[in-house]
Amino acid sequence: MSNLEPTDVGPAAGGDRPVAEGDRQHVLTLLNSAHAEGVLSAAERDRRIAEARAAVTFDDLVPLTRDLVSGRPSVDYDVANASANTDQVIAIFGGTRRRGRWRVHPETNISVAFGGVELDLSEAVFEAAEVRFTVNCIFGGVEVTVPEGTEVISHVAAVFGGADTHRLAPPQPGMPRVVLTGFALFGGLEVRNPRGSKQRDAARAERHAERHVLQAERHAERAERHAERHAERLDRHYHG
Repeated sequence: MSNLEPTDVGPAAGGDRPVAEGDRQHVLTLLNSAHAEGVLSAAERDRRIAEARAAVTFDDLVPLTRDLVSGRPSVDYDVANASANTDQVIAIFGGTRRRGRWRVHPETNISVAFGGVELDLSEAVFEAAEVRFTVNCIFGGVEVTVPEGTEVISHVAAVFGGADTHRLAPPQPGMPRVVLTGFALFGGLEVRNPRGSKQRDAARAERHAERHVLQAERHAERAERHAERHAERLDRHYHG
């Protein structure tokens, strides 16, 4: 793996490799986000954007974002050694799991039939700032765990199934982008962040709120029945 500086910048890569347009756009997004957050002035943002648009190599991009990632979530990139091959993840009448420090290719095909796939990207090495997963799922399930701050774009069509990507932390500058396409037929896709204290607290708070709602509904039902019985007694009393 190349010695990247810094390791927590989206399109980080060393050497004189030509800049891909997707990586240039990733830097522009980071710079605009930093300006929106008050980290960069408008003049400084514009200066760096001009340099990003003029960049020829990856090393030209790295200094433009070096000071913008302190205290933010980070992942490891190794763009310089990215594979040209599309990765294949297959689960047929069985299960496939990847976790720990594995390499995420720029392109991955996920094929599932009567099985399940679990991909945990929390500690993975990304070979591109934007990675693409093509999902073909029939009577099965696909679960993808992405680091907090990862931008997720899903174009997966669910037919008699589901595709859940709605419970994710907001995207953060310098984090990767995961694009999903394909379909889930009588199956499901779930993309989530790692289960941690924030997720547990949120889930606990949600369950607590649900219990309060149920209790309030039961109290309302009892009060309504009590009022009905009281009305019936008054009616009998006055009308014999």
